[in-house]
Amino acid sequence: MTLKEIRAALDSRGLRPLKQFGQNFLHDQNLARWLAGSVIDGLAPGTRVVEIGPGLGALTEFILVGESPLIAIEKDRGLCAFLRERFGGDIATGRLDLREGDALELLPRLDPAPTVVCGNLPYYISTPLLMECLRLPGKSARLFFLMQKEVGQRLVASPDSKAYGALSVFVQAGYDVALVRTLSGSVFYPPPEVESVAVQLTPRAQPLVPSDERESFMKVVQRGFSQRRKKLSNLLPVTDQRRAEHLSPQEWVDLWRQVEADPVT
Repeated sequence: MTLKEIRAALDSRGLRPLKQFGQNFLHDQNLARWLAGSVIDGLAPGTRVVEIGPGLGALTEFILVGESPLIAIEKDRGLCAFLRERFGGDIATGRLDLREGDALELLPRLDPAPTVVCGNLPYYISTPLLMECLRLPGKSARLFFLMQKEVGQRLVASPDSKAYGALSVFVQAGYDVALVRTLSGSVFYPPPEVESVAVQLTPRAQPLVPSDERESFMKVVQRGFSQRRKKLSNLLPVTDQRRAEHLSPQEWVDLWRQVEADPVT
């Protein structure tokens, strides 16, 4: 949808971008087409895609061009009504399954667990949503998100950098992460005050942590980063004198294995 069409659609229904939902609607159609193409590229026919926060359907429109059935999760009731009207044909044929509700609650309930998740994420939900994706059972899902640039930089941060933290370790233990494109605020309505990035997270061929042990790993890493100025030996039952940000994801896995083997030392 163009900027003019977005404004007209909102005005005709008495809607407006809601700050509490972090709504910034993508209006660059060429960019939306490219982003959706990146989501569905290489997917086998019939592979189910889950879109978080479709809004007015900027990405939805182009994802549906492919052969993948789509589940779209939208929290805003007014936008759900608009989407039912705009994509009524796709809903009727079953190609689009629109679900109204909070993605943080609905995503973990999907059965089977999704293999592809995408979306233009509201800034306030980016980190919690990523954490829910990391907790999905079974093989890690392929992820493609638009998010605040600052959060994207945390995902690719290296040890010993200011941006490197528990989220960096969680993600890099299971994914190859690429910041594929930087987006200025001008491609959104209303324009956010910060830049965004398109982030592609591809499951590692050999994840560092088995899927059924992710939660245990996360707890140890979170504890290690809970007080960044303290040495790990003061936070965990280990003798390591380094601070949390000095360890690579592989070193965190080794440390976690040590804690698991002798948790009360």
